[in-house]
Amino acid sequence: MSDVERYPERLFVRIAPEDKTGAQEVADALSISLSDLVRSLVRLAAAEPDDAARAVAASRPILLDTGCALRMARELRKWGVHYNQGIHALNTVALRIRHGDRDFTDMLEAVERAAALLEETEAAARGMRSDMATLTGRPALFL
Repeated sequence: MSDVERYPERLFVRIAPEDKTGAQEVADALSISLSDLVRSLVRLAAAEPDDAARAVAASRPILLDTGCALRMARELRKWGVHYNQGIHALNTVALRIRHGDRDFTDMLEAVERAAALLEETEAAARGMRSDMATLTGRPALFL
């Protein structure tokens, strides 16, 4: 049975010359035709649609200019400072409790300050997760 009989449908794709060259190199390395490579990729994507969607999304470049990258770095640094200050305040409270300090007014202020700093950090993380999800078309996680 010929290829025309086995594969009666045709697909026309516009592709950049460097992408075609790359695809041909992959096909040559696998000792298959360019058509066989495309069929294999389509079958692979159909068999694992979630993995294929992630792979396609991951291969989509996101361009960040220097200004954007610096703003992101500044924001992440601010998160780190706030998180650090919040944890420091909680550690101070824990230390005072361990040493029997009964001045709960100072401790309450420290806990409130820590909670505010940690909430601000969490709010900023939620905002950046949302922005990143919008940019990439998929959920963003900060672990």
